[in-house]
Formats: sequence, structure tokens, C-alpha cells
Amino acid sequence: MAESFLENINQMVIDAAITDISENLFDDWMNANLDEGTYFADRRFAEMSGDKFLYDEFNKHYGLTEEDDDYLC
Repeated sequence: MAESFLENINQMVIDAAITDISENLFDDWMNANLDEGTYFADRRFAEMSGDKFLYDEFNKHYGLTEEDDDYLC
């Protein structure tokens, strides 16, 4: 297999490029979710975070209880 051109690039340059790519991918992903509406985008953000605090805040903001299908736990 051929060697990647990145093999000879400074790691700081690669890390900066990864950050830029990550930000662009996040923006694209979030904008696609927002096309479906704020609720959908908020739910996807909270789900993907895997963070219990954000789950709780999402549930509280939208008035969801454990009986609701969209309740995050």
C-alpha cells in the first residue's frame, strides 16, 4: 500500500486540519438537523453527546417525562 502524503507533514499542521474538518462536519451535520426543525436538532445533539446532563436539560426544556417516547435517559 502506498504511503500517505500526511506521513511527512508536521503533526501540528495535521491537528489544525483535523480541527477545521471537524468544525465543518459539525456545521453541516447541525444544519441538516435544523432543516428538520429545532426540536429534532436539539434531540440529535443531546443524543450524540451521550451526556446525562444534556439529556436532563433536553427533557426539562421540552417538558418530557419517562412516559414520553422521546424522553432521553
